[in-house]
Amino acid sequence: MRRTAPRAAAMGALGLAAAAASASAADLAFTGYARDVETRRLLYVESHFVRDAGRPGETRVVMYRCANGSESFARKQLRYGEVREQPEFTFADARGGYTEGLRRTPRGPQVFQRDDARSAPRESRLPGNVVIVADAGFDEFVRRHWGELEAGRTVRFPFLVPSRLDFLTFKVRKDKEETIEGAAASVIRLNLSGVLGWFLPYIEVSYRKADQVLMRYKGITNIRDAAGDNLVAQIDFPSKERRVLPDGSAPLDAQEAAPLVARCSGG
Repeated sequence: MRRTAPRAAAMGALGLAAAAASASAADLAFTGYARDVETRRLLYVESHFVRDAGRPGETRVVMYRCANGSESFARKQLRYGEVREQPEFTFADARGGYTEGLRRTPRGPQVFQRDDARSAPRESRLPGNVVIVADAGFDEFVRRHWGELEAGRTVRFPFLVPSRLDFLTFKVRKDKEETIEGAAASVIRLNLSGVLGWFLPYIEVSYRKADQVLMRYKGITNIRDAAGDNLVAQIDFPSKERRVLPDGSAPLDAQEAAPLVARCSGG
């Protein structure tokens, strides 16, 4: 599918799906299905594994799987610290070698990015006196400001855009309510703040009102097609595929060691 926004402004799926933790600490596993917003064709599948959800040191692994089988072509690893809106993360796509992420260093947070396997990596330090929302930290931000959003207020915040090695100011507000799987959900709309936001498409994320669990994402993703354009997708996370696991049983080690394919079979 063609790209609908400049790559520099593409936020990806914000890691939102990886942040649907339960109220109490637990190990979790759940799945997201990314489909073309127009044709409903399955583009890829996300398999999420969370260890120690809600606890200090919470870690997660997301495997991005080919639509035609169980092969994985990309992986995201996240680790949470004291500031849950700003987790460390690394995303790597084996098909072209694209990587991006955020690491904590003694000199402060550092963002890094590489366009492909032939490109030199780029990196930059971020200001340490500003809480910049990063990747799945957006979900934590939404929950922290849930009351304001439900009241119809617009909330602005700095969000990390690794391709720019910097952050941009975004705004979120509640746009409407809808029913997903028989449950009431609040649809939160996110777009760039300022004049640039008039020309770029918005992103919609739907949270179940009862517990603020993410049910649906719709917008530009961090997964690229064969031409290098960011896919636009609707990603649904079925409740029936959300599982609470015994403590310590989330298979993070196995997923971190699993090989990635450079090309999906038949793709």
